[in-house]
Amino acid sequence: MEYKLFESAVHSKSFMNEWQIILNDVFSYETFMDYSIVPSILGKKTLSYAPLLNFTNRLSDNIDDLLELGKDNNYQIRALNPKYNTFIENDTVTMRLDISNASSQEIFDKKLHQNCRRKVRQSIKRNDFKILSGRDEKLIDDFYKIFSKVMHGHGTPVNKKEFFKELIKRINSQVFIYKLESRVVAASIILFDDDIAELYWNVIDNDFSKTQIGYFSFWNSIKYVVDEKNCKIFDFGRSSFGGATYKFKKQWGAVPIKIDILKPNQDDVYTKYELASTIWKRLPRKVVEFIGPKLCKYLEDL
Repeated sequence: MEYKLFESAVHSKSFMNEWQIILNDVFSYETFMDYSIVPSILGKKTLSYAPLLNFTNRLSDNIDDLLELGKDNNYQIRALNPKYNTFIENDTVTMRLDISNASSQEIFDKKLHQNCRRKVRQSIKRNDFKILSGRDEKLIDDFYKIFSKVMHGHGTPVNKKEFFKELIKRINSQVFIYKLESRVVAASIILFDDDIAELYWNVIDNDFSKTQIGYFSFWNSIKYVVDEKNCKIFDFGRSSFGGATYKFKKQWGAVPIKIDILKPNQDDVYTKYELASTIWKRLPRKVVEFIGPKLCKYLEDL
């Protein structure tokens, strides 16, 4: 059975190759055939197919070779499953918006929910957000400051700054920094791969949430992709079905596509680290900013 491009589009082989080079350069991962070998602090090793990616270049009905390679080992594979349509709470999904053959105004008028359009208009009327964009390493410095703060608030270790600097060198991408006066209040990174524009990271300083900067930055990303890039899919990234980020992305007209996360022993990634996340939030910023980048190498579930 063939699926619509919108549902089944995955990463290209060239994108996957560049991703592997970045992982090898930054984390010094060893490889086993198509897998990266992700070590753990306790010495256990996991065969991970493209660590850190939300989805890969595989659909769930095209992974038999990976399963055969991974058998008798700890392994993790993420693959899109466009057949899946019986979503339940906490299913891992990526949220997608069809932007093919449409102008940004048409997207605004026909895709965005009414309340979303209202908040975007409010954010635009402020007219005092300064936008910096490009692929300059200095933008990563600004991005990383707010990214570190937001991830600490979520109870999640922050990745190495070096990872992001290598990323924008090797992969077609665009960094956006949003400032209010001199303060960075939001930042995002979009990755481009053939027909897909993936808003992989979008972080908002909650101290400024009342300014509607979240709506301003999301709309700016969509508008940029539609007006400046030849893409057909705007991918909002991974969410837990029914969760807060899922509901936020849904109001932009995005629909869920299931991400299968295959392991020998299945678990719920959103509850697995609940206690650790709570503890992490309470640690001082200086501590987590020192430990976090060193720790991420060992976390295959990020």
